[in-house]
Amino acid sequence: MKRTGARQATAFFIGVVAGVGGGLVSLGGGTLVIPLLMGWLGMSPLNARGMAMAVSLFSAGAGASIYARHGMLDPPVAAWVAVPAFVLTPLFAKYSEHWSEARLKRGFGLVVAIGGLLVIFRDELTGDVSVPEAWQQAYLLLVGIVEGAISGIIGISGGPVLAPLFVLGLGMPQQLAQGCSLAARLPAVVSGTWENARLGNIHWSLVPTLAAGGMLGAWGGSRLALALPEQQLRAGFGLLLIALGWHYLHGTAHRSHDKP
Repeated sequence: MKRTGARQATAFFIGVVAGVGGGLVSLGGGTLVIPLLMGWLGMSPLNARGMAMAVSLFSAGAGASIYARHGMLDPPVAAWVAVPAFVLTPLFAKYSEHWSEARLKRGFGLVVAIGGLLVIFRDELTGDVSVPEAWQQAYLLLVGIVEGAISGIIGISGGPVLAPLFVLGLGMPQQLAQGCSLAARLPAVVSGTWENARLGNIHWSLVPTLAAGGMLGAWGGSRLALALPEQQLRAGFGLLLIALGWHYLHGTAHRSHDKP
């Protein structure tokens, strides 16, 4: 284990990376924090999940406020998704508490990789088709249910789940989808953080340092995203998701084959 000072410095850097990812492509609270905490600080998937939830309170909140100030947030959309996610996230966190490390990592990899493919091939999958207006509220409630399940079990939501579903189902431009995903996930992050704290999955001594780095990174990442062309942003976002997903799917499969 690293000494306290080195761990705090590593935690701050992880927070900055996650904040930039969250602000730039709505990818950070869990998708970047979880693998970095496991790889650089040696945390278990459950501890990394709990820490990612706690950090997202700050990084997602900071990113959402910046998107909102630039008109890239639709509050009703965020609210329809947030309500079921808020209720379901702690329930699924409790349900998955005793899952194996390999199972959690495979789930993480699968969700992230599918999200990347959906983002990259959005136009080929949907063209100009989106959910009819009369069905959009029902669609958003369903998205909230999916968000609550995946956020509770794996600890990720905004970038790999919400942003692609907003783009595909509602035809949102990528920047607006990212602003909505950051805002919609906040209530689920609150309830998920509470449940993970109750289960003992959060190391509170590292949360302030991670949060400080996360807010700093989110400020820079959000401002950069608002200045970039949508097509480039979407392509880079999707490729990064696929690479992360492949890393965890391939890694867990390789280790399982190595076992006697």
